[in-house]
Amino acid sequence: MDYSLLTSPELSQYFYRVGFDGQANATLQTLQQLHYLHPQAIAFENLDTWLGYCPRLGESEVFTKLVTQQRGGYCFEHNQLFLRVLRTLGFGVRPLAARVHFPDTPLPRTHMSLLVDVGGTDYVADVGFGGLTMTAALQLNNIAPQQTPHELWSVSPVTTSATPLFQLTVALQQAWQLKYSLCLESQSAADYQMANWWVAKHPSSRFVNDLIASRPSATGRHTLLNNRYRFYDLTGTAQERELTAAPELLQLLQEVFALNLNLLPQLATQLQQRLFNG
Repeated sequence: MDYSLLTSPELSQYFYRVGFDGQANATLQTLQQLHYLHPQAIAFENLDTWLGYCPRLGESEVFTKLVTQQRGGYCFEHNQLFLRVLRTLGFGVRPLAARVHFPDTPLPRTHMSLLVDVGGTDYVADVGFGGLTMTAALQLNNIAPQQTPHELWSVSPVTTSATPLFQLTVALQQAWQLKYSLCLESQSAADYQMANWWVAKHPSSRFVNDLIASRPSATGRHTLLNNRYRFYDLTGTAQERELTAAPELLQLLQEVFALNLNLLPQLATQLQQRLFNG
């Protein structure tokens, strides 16, 4: 096992961070409550990689950043923390790797997801999938569409694959879109360190080139790509605006995405130089 359990004070801190006051046990209800609350409280964001840093994936570094410092992060950080929370509660959790699918863009298998055993039934849990982070865990061996608080998702096996492989698709604008293919082979912390380095440092990585943030809420989804902000309500209808100055963007990151930016004093200058022509 690569990851340790949380201490009792750490678990209490996490529960406070995400607003969980339910039963701390290994039940489907607890899994679904935490899966709903986590991405609303802790935003997906890539400020570190956009600023040129490679996020540290040590357990203490991830916990401090996402919980204590009230920042967000991306998949390796979100799902590592969620894995440790779930194992501490008594769930069996297998860390997995997935290949994200973008139209006409072949990508390496660099996304972290989780397989959670709930009383002998497997669920896919993923609290760090950017603008479409699921707000509920999905049953693995259920080919019927599965409703989450936000979108309708589907998990289907790839019958032509020599190894266990599943595809996750989501219904958007009345059409099904493939989002990622999931390998069921367990991954180690070293596997994620290698993938993290590619995502954070490869010149073609979108996490190097674009500023990205997202956070679901009870009424929809907030997303940011560079200086373009969108809010999608639960029907998928979007409201959009373009930000025109660094102070406006900083305020959005703090108020809409609930990010504490006190430890990033260079961010305002970088926003002005890179997104608003100096």
